[in-house]
Amino acid sequence: MKIKYILLIFIVILSFMYTNKVVDYSKINNTILTSIEEYSKENNKYCIEGKINELGIILSFDGKIVDKNKSYSNMKGNLFNENLIEYKEDDCILNKENNLDKYIISGNEIENNISLVIDIINEKNYKEMINIFEKNEVQYNLLVNDNYDDTYTNNLLYKGTNIKEFSKRYENIYCVQYKEDILEQCKNRKINSIKIINYIDDNLYQNIKKLLNKGNIYFIKESNKNLNNLEITIKYIKSRGYNIVSVNELLS
Repeated sequence: MKIKYILLIFIVILSFMYTNKVVDYSKINNTILTSIEEYSKENNKYCIEGKINELGIILSFDGKIVDKNKSYSNMKGNLFNENLIEYKEDDCILNKENNLDKYIISGNEIENNISLVIDIINEKNYKEMINIFEKNEVQYNLLVNDNYDDTYTNNLLYKGTNIKEFSKRYENIYCVQYKEDILEQCKNRKINSIKIINYIDDNLYQNIKKLLNKGNIYFIKESNKNLNNLEITIKYIKSRGYNIVSVNELLS
């Protein structure tokens, strides 16, 4: 009989210990869930939809929100750990992937990003302009035609009429409505098209001061005058808190 009582007491003690562990485990998991919920409220960035008008589209700001299920799964049974948080995209409608049939006129108006594009005209100044961009550690873009053949192959925008052949030579390009409408041609090759809204022939510094705004793409004519004003213009843009990025980053 004594052995039975001892066994019974032992089982009761084990049961009590197991119950305590289950309760503690449940408390930990509840604390994790609460922490994830609070973290989500503070850090979720939801889609901010863009705009569309008769000229084209201003792109949206795609969001990123906490994936609560995956984050909880990563932490279950342990403590809350910010490094184990996982996110999922909160995509908008007016993004570049869904709008190949429309001209893009601007990136999103939320981030402090703009792009500068050198419109290569006579190939006399653009290399010196590139040197100024690189000296100031900012991104440049080149607007080129079918005759372009140089070692600068990143951040190219196309203003020609034969995108089929051009896209065989270069990747990650954009079409630009320059003199002819090539929207349909570019759409068929799954390439986005941009409409020029801000084109600067001269007085670069003064025009940028007047036109500077989030998401804008500025097309700068290749010229000696604009070359001479480029560095002070870049410094002014940076002083206003803007990032000068590639068109691809601006539209992503």
